[in-house]
Amino acid sequence: MGFIRVGALVGSLMLLVATLVALVDHRSDLYSEQDMRVQTAAAMASNSVQDTVLRARAVLAVSTANTSPEELLATFGATVEACVGPRCSGPDLAALSTFGSAASKSLPTVAVVDSASNSVLVLAQTPALTSSIQLPLNAVIDAFALQHILELDVDVNVKPSDSEAPPEVASIANEPGQRVAVAQISEPLDGGSLLVIASVESIAGWGADTSGPYVIVLGLGTILVALAGRMFLAERRNLERRATTDELTGLANRREFERQSEEAIEMAGRFGTGLCIMLIDLNGFKQINDTRGHQFGDSVLAECADRLVGALRDTDLAARWGGDEFVVILPGLVEANAVRNSAERIAAAMSSAPMAGDVLVSGSIGAALFPRHGSDFVALMRAADVAMYEAKTTGVTHRLASTVEAESSLPADRRKSAGG
Repeated sequence: MGFIRVGALVGSLMLLVATLVALVDHRSDLYSEQDMRVQTAAAMASNSVQDTVLRARAVLAVSTANTSPEELLATFGATVEACVGPRCSGPDLAALSTFGSAASKSLPTVAVVDSASNSVLVLAQTPALTSSIQLPLNAVIDAFALQHILELDVDVNVKPSDSEAPPEVASIANEPGQRVAVAQISEPLDGGSLLVIASVESIAGWGADTSGPYVIVLGLGTILVALAGRMFLAERRNLERRATTDELTGLANRREFERQSEEAIEMAGRFGTGLCIMLIDLNGFKQINDTRGHQFGDSVLAECADRLVGALRDTDLAARWGGDEFVVILPGLVEANAVRNSAERIAAAMSSAPMAGDVLVSGSIGAALFPRHGSDFVALMRAADVAMYEAKTTGVTHRLASTVEAESSLPADRRKSAGG
């Protein structure tokens, strides 16, 4: 009993460590995703601020004494103000604290940060005329950039900075409760610089600096083992599903169908219950693929799979055999009438309405019965393939194999697929 208890404890601890490692990895992925969002938002906002200042300089550079302040503001937001000589759209921008120092620079256009009013002042000056635009910092990011930043779910703030630095996105700062990226802009400014701060709420819960109350966690060992077991089983089910399922249609894949069919054949042989295998080939699918494209063709295949499942019993199994071929195993079917009814139900479901767009698709169905048409999976598939080929060439919706057909009765390209 002691060894059992030690084994149980060691097993619990191993599961606990595995769970903690998985949690840390998961949180690391979440942090990486948050970091990418704030860095993207900071870079996008920085580019937008630079573009807005450059646009203001360009607008002022081409202004004349006949240009009205309203014309200067045509491409800016409602909070932006402008002056052309003594004419202003709002307040006289010459009263700003930085106006004099900006006007003293011997440059055709000047852009400086006015910390007192939280704005950027842009001037264009000639001997005869001085024009200016004031860009409040809450208006220097254009609507296009703001929309994309909103989609990233990131908060962005622009404020003056006292330091001069090249415009680059700084490293992520893990401030209390936030993940933050900062971009510092000094170009195309001639005085001062701006900080663009992008932030998002940090992940709540256990953090990287939390050691965790291991004694309490170990006291909850039973719960942790159950949770870890559920995670393990869920992951295992996911891996099994990926290994046994066709990615496009969600049906069983070829390998899984073969495995389940062989099991069903063994059970049918043991209990004498019989079964039926049907092979379904879509008519004209190659032409659909060639004329409408592979994406449209994939939509047709997915819809076909849904209709096929809807036409079957809960005990039946459908799979994608490959390309435009589907295969079904129907346990317990031994009579020709039952096979015919099932085939007609499947054919009706597939052709009842357009699969995608306006495209109607029908299928050719070949059926084989165990043990009448074969004693193993390969023989049954070969017989169903022969019957399907006969249905397709004669123009009927379905055909039941009459005998176990010789492989040579198939065309060369069909013999290969019939043999598995």
